[in-house]
Amino acid sequence: MAPKVLALHYLLTLTITLILTFSSAGSHSFATKSSRAALGLKEEKITHLHFYMHDVFGGPKATAIPVTKVLDNNTFYGGLYMADDPLTLGPRRDSKPVGNGGGTYAFPSPKDFVLEMNYNLGFTHGDYNGSSLCLMGRIAPKSIVNEMAIVGGTGVFRFASGYAVTKRVVLDFKAQVVVREFNVYVSHY
Repeated sequence: MAPKVLALHYLLTLTITLILTFSSAGSHSFATKSSRAALGLKEEKITHLHFYMHDVFGGPKATAIPVTKVLDNNTFYGGLYMADDPLTLGPRRDSKPVGNGGGTYAFPSPKDFVLEMNYNLGFTHGDYNGSSLCLMGRIAPKSIVNEMAIVGGTGVFRFASGYAVTKRVVLDFKAQVVVREFNVYVSHY
């Protein structure tokens, strides 16, 4: 009698396990729909940020260093740089700091003096302390004005989009310094 009960118990357990396994297989999904309210997002707003970036590309206090060797000295083709540039309220390096801009920039063209930037703005002061924005774009260093896309953000800038207009205010090859004014227009919640 005991073996029949044991076999019945085994069959019942196996049946329940199979039913639960196959009935729940379709209920798990890689993606689910959500809403702004569920994420705690409020009404969308646009914020204008204005600051200066100080890029020192040589010397003992360099904020941008080469990672690869440049293949062409005219276009910097093949060059890859890593940067950690101070961001300040004013154009002078000793102006009040607002954060750091860091990332990589590469010179992808053997014909043109252009660079592709992946640049993250990390804010360390004020209402945006601890928040960041991620920018990407193609920059022509000889152009005075360039534009980059905002492709995301963190903290206050979650779900960020928008653009940044940069204007070169200093280009000093002897001192190996570039200062760019940033006007950033960011849409966020």
